This record gives sequence, C-alpha cells and structure tokens, in this order.
Amino acid sequence: SASATPAALGMAPEAMEELQAELEECLDTIRWCASSVTRESLHDIRSLQRPPSVVKDVLESVALLMGQPQGTWEKLRRFISTDMFLGKLQKLNFQQSVSKEQFRKLREKLSQADFDEELIKTVCVPVVPLAIWCRAIGVYLSKTKFPDGGDVRPVAGAGAATTSPSRHSTYAQNASAELIFEPDLSLMSIDELRRVRELTISRPGVGSIMFHGETDCLGVDFGRLVRLEVGEVLVYPDSTMKPPPGMGLNKAATVTMYQCWPPNGTKLLQDPKSQDRYKKKIKQMTEEKNARFIDYDCATGVWKFAVDQF
Repeated sequence: SASATPAALGMAPEAMEELQAELEECLDTIRWCASSVTRESLHDIRSLQRPPSVVKDVLESVALLMGQPQGTWEKLRRFISTDMFLGKLQKLNFQQSVSKEQFRKLREKLSQADFDEELIKTVCVPVVPLAIWCRAIGVYLSKTKFPDGGDVRPVAGAGAATTSPSRHSTYAQNASAELIFEPDLSLMSIDELRRVRELTISRPGVGSIMFHGETDCLGVDFGRLVRLEVGEVLVYPDSTMKPPPGMGLNKAATVTMYQCWPPNGTKLLQDPKSQDRYKKKIKQMTEEKNARFIDYDCATGVWKFAVDQF
C-alpha cells in the first residue's frame, strides 16, 4: 500500500488524504500497466528494426528502473527478450530499489517533450503501458522518496490532451466537473435525490457505471468518491470512506469501459484467433477481480462487467 512519507509532512489532514489517494492510484496504475505487458506486445516491440526514438527512450527508462541500463537498441531488444523480464517488471520493488541518481535520470527522460503517452499511442501502441508504468513510478517517487528531486509531469491523458482546467493532478482529479449523471441530479427535489433509480455516472470516451436499484444521492461528493480514467474505475478510492456492502455506492453495478485496446493493436484485430485468446484473457482477469464478465470487443475497445460491490 501507499505511504504518505516525506512529502506529506506538515500537510493539512485533507491534503494528506488527497495525497494518500493519489499514491494509491499511482500504485494501481503501476500494477495495471505491468500486467498489461504481454509476450506478444514485447515481440511487436522487438520486431522494430528502426524504432522511433521515443520507443528507445521508454525501454531505456524501463531498463534504468530495473537497474540494468542498456545503451543500444540491440541490447534493449535482448533485455526485453529474457524469460525473466515480465516477472521482474511485475515484482519490481521500486520504492526501495531506485536510487536518487536513477530517479534523476528517469526524471530527465520523462521531461522530454516527446515522452508523452498520448503521442506514443500514435507511434507505437505496444510500448504505451511501459511508458505509463515509468511515468507513474516517477510521479510516486517524486511525492514520497525524492520530494526534493523536482516534480514529474503526470500522465498525458490526464492533463494535456483532453480535459478540464479543474484537474489539478494526474490521479486526484476534481472529477465531478467531468462526470455526467443520468438521470440529471440537478433537476431533482430532495425527496427524489434520496431514491435515484438506476443511477448512471459516465465520463465521455472513458466509461460509465450504472448503480442498480435505488441510490441515495443526497449530499454525496461524487467528485471525491468516483474516478473514471482510461483503463480504470475507482469507487471509494479512499477505502476508509467505504461503507458496508449494499450501502452508499458500495453496491451492485454494471461497469462499461472504453479505450481498452489490446496491447499489440491493429495486428491483433486482423487475427480472429488472437482476438478470441485476448478476450478470454480479459474474462479471466475480470473474474480474478471478483467481477462478472459480460463482454469485451477488441475492435471497439469496450469492456463490460458487473460487480456486487466495490
């Protein structure tokens, strides 16, 4: 779990809580990215004979964080070819292993203009999870172990590319300004707000949550309790605020997520067998998270599942 360490000293309780939530979501992003890297996506990266410079930058950053800096493309290709690479990526204890010098070099890489996840998506889809993994680690370390080492720009999709000026960090967003509610809560009386049927909260292009049955919405701070990001849905990001199952928003719901693309992109879309394998992988991943798989479509990137509680 995340720990609000040096950067949190002297903070007001509310700011400390917000930092804690941001760190937890950083860790979730790091884990999700590591689990999104597959042998197929690594094969696609290795097959590049003349990679765009940013692809090399991403792999150099990964190698740096794993304590095995590599200089040439050939060495980087060999580095991600080893049988142990995926295991090491998923188990890296970066909070302990990354030194101040490694962090300084990582921050230099991350501050380059073309080390931008939205831009990288247009250049080489398979390397995107690794790029976000590096940036999320950089953000986490800048808030904890190396608070004096300078800020790290948050993930591109969370600020530069799309969104509202109300957002103040990568993960801790002022979200209610970006969320759409159906039915429209602003038109409801107090009595109606206490019993909202099939409440749906959505964020355009990102996803939606439909809460089944009646939900009491009176006085609920949705911006603090619900986060919808590409590839991630969080209800009660601060687990200390979560009520018992069946209460508040901790209840049965159907989640729909957009932009959940296969890591090796267009190549997979042309192969029905690969699509089927990837769909089964998504189904297994869904069930491992104690959710009920409904559907996943490689062609549209839409993933749908149901939960009994959050």
